[in-house]
Amino acid sequence: MLKMMLAFFRDTITYRKAIKKQTKWIDKYAAKNGYEVNPSWMMSTNLKIWLSEMEETYDKRLCPCFEPSGDRKLDRAMICPCKFMDAEIEEYGTCHCSLFGKPGMSPKEWKESNGRLMGEYRVDLKLEDGVLDTRGMPLDKHRGLPIPDATHQLKSTLLHFKGKELIVIVATEQEADNLRRVSAVKGYGYAVETRDDAWYVTLTFN
Repeated sequence: MLKMMLAFFRDTITYRKAIKKQTKWIDKYAAKNGYEVNPSWMMSTNLKIWLSEMEETYDKRLCPCFEPSGDRKLDRAMICPCKFMDAEIEEYGTCHCSLFGKPGMSPKEWKESNGRLMGEYRVDLKLEDGVLDTRGMPLDKHRGLPIPDATHQLKSTLLHFKGKELIVIVATEQEADNLRRVSAVKGYGYAVETRDDAWYVTLTFN
C-alpha cells in the first residue's frame, strides 16, 4: 500500500499540468451532458493520470482502463468519453472507469462503484520466478477485452517487483506492441519473441 501511495503522489507531480488539462475538459463535458464527476479526489486524480499516460503513449485520449485492441473501430469507440458509457451508466450508475456518473449519485453509490472498479484489478497475478503470465483474464462484455489487461497487470507487478528483468507473457501481438510503447515512454529495455502461440516480452529496468 505504501509503494502504491508513493507511486500515486509521484505521478500526481509528474502529470500535474496534464491533470489540469484533463480536469478542464472532464468538468466541461460533464456539465454539458448532465453527468457527475467522481467526487473522490484520489480516484478521479488517478484516472486523470491514466488518461494522461494514454495520451502520452498512444497520442489519443484512450479509456484509462483498457489498452488498445488493434481494432481501429473498437479503439475509436474507446476514446474517452467512450461509446459504451451510456450503457454502463444505465447498468452501474457510472461508466466502467467510475469517472462519470448519473446525476444524484449518493456517496454510497460512488463508493460502491469505486469498489467495483478496484475489485476488477485486485486479482492474483500469475507471477513466478520473474515471469508474469497475463493470459486468461475475464473479458469485459462490452469491449471483449481482458480485465485487467497486460499493461495494468504490469503496473501492479512493478509496485512490488525488485528484479532487474521481467518476462511478460501475452496472448496477442497487439499486447506485445502495447508493452513496447509503454516501455518507450517509461524507459524500460524491451525485447520480444514468439513461443508456443504466445508472445514473450522481456523488460529490463535500470
